[in-house]
Amino acid sequence: MKKILFIIFLFGLVSFLSEGQITRKQLIEEFLKFKKEYTEKREKGYDVRKARFWVRKAREEYSKGNYEKAKEYLDKAFSALSEEGTGEEKVGEERKEGKIDTSLPEAPEKGWKITESPNTYIDKKPTVKDFVPIGITYQLGKDKLLKYIPGYPWQQSCFIFIAIGKDEDGKRVFYQGRLPFRGNFRPRIEIGRRYFRKVPSFGGGMYYYEEGIEGYPYPTVLVNGKGGYKEIISYDEKNGIWYHAIIPPDEKGLKIEIKGKSVGTPFWIAPQEGPYIIHGAFTGIKDVDAWGGFWVVGKFEGKIRLPGKEEKKFSGFFIFDRATHIAYYSQKDWEKKHKDVVFPPRGNAVEFSCIAIFHDDFIITISHSEDPTPVNFPKFQHQGRINYIFNESYTFNNFTFRSFGEELQPIAFEIIGDFKDGFVHLMGTAIDFYPPGGFAKFRGSWWDKSGEISWGRALISWNGEIEFKGRKIKVKKAIGIG
Repeated sequence: MKKILFIIFLFGLVSFLSEGQITRKQLIEEFLKFKKEYTEKREKGYDVRKARFWVRKAREEYSKGNYEKAKEYLDKAFSALSEEGTGEEKVGEERKEGKIDTSLPEAPEKGWKITESPNTYIDKKPTVKDFVPIGITYQLGKDKLLKYIPGYPWQQSCFIFIAIGKDEDGKRVFYQGRLPFRGNFRPRIEIGRRYFRKVPSFGGGMYYYEEGIEGYPYPTVLVNGKGGYKEIISYDEKNGIWYHAIIPPDEKGLKIEIKGKSVGTPFWIAPQEGPYIIHGAFTGIKDVDAWGGFWVVGKFEGKIRLPGKEEKKFSGFFIFDRATHIAYYSQKDWEKKHKDVVFPPRGNAVEFSCIAIFHDDFIITISHSEDPTPVNFPKFQHQGRINYIFNESYTFNNFTFRSFGEELQPIAFEIIGDFKDGFVHLMGTAIDFYPPGGFAKFRGSWWDKSGEISWGRALISWNGEIEFKGRKIKVKKAIGIG
């Protein structure tokens, strides 16, 4: 009976397609063809901005299901790529005038190396040394203050703990804590679609206690906050448990306690000692942001108490981002060690997407970046891992990732790919954004002064299907972060 129903549905679907109409599958193939040609033209120095404009319009219509309109805009994008003098002459003139230098910077002889290959084949459990790589990335002072090993253009150290779940009243909880290595950060808390703004700011340096502190007997990092608050992340390596807490100065302040048990295999960005992969291109200087480290994922249980409120239990999924970033080509300038070397602002790193998808039967993590510059940089990151699927784990590097809607703040996403024992096809829809008012937007880059840049996070609801060892998993409303 199921076979008969399937055949009827299939033929019923085909009957609605008149000659000349384009199917979704055909449109996807056209998008892939465009991406290939677009990349080739851009790397040759063509001005592809007009083509990029039309393909954005095509993506918007595709996300709405308007395939014919999407095809119309995509044809215009192809036409823009093939126009005589699409921009090669213009870019050539700019090169002569010194406006755009598309030559590849000189690679550093020492320091951190990069690779164009995925690192997700690594399947080891993070050690305390990976968590706090003293002697590799950091040095520890007598006062327990962590500092970068000098002589390298370090950019950022991520100690980011994200928890997504529900409280005991069934309200959705989104939480992001971050221990800032430099600068300041205010944790983000949203309960039942209400965003809480009265949250203490943390900063002033990161301290490390190998024997533990604040009641946590495991290696622990700590950052102080305003008003006597403290924020910690602690790691029980033996049991694979991560603790995160905001510790208030009294019994009335904000309090958060989370105990997360890691599951499956971590997503390894790269070993802390390298080789790193390219995360994105800097907008302020001709250089790339390279990074290493890992993400661990799993399930958590916790407690949260808002100021002046009752304590509530909450539980769900978590991801801990423990990455380190460095300006790769700038290492060459740092090698010179000249006091008169001036380092211009590096700006933001673009164009990257990092995604985690949580489901009771599986967890998937991916990172994907596109090079938006006219420079032929080494290959940007494209790697994934099915961290957990029915007590197994797989590399997941053979996938295609797309975003749709307004390109500066996508509203829909698609992941298609295969792994050793299965196939993934998931469609995601953004259900919430951070910042609450929309992604932060910036303007200008060294290669395009009028270009726009955005950054933000989205909570994403995922639907679709996963095939695994002959069985099909129907995915409905799997929660994700990106």
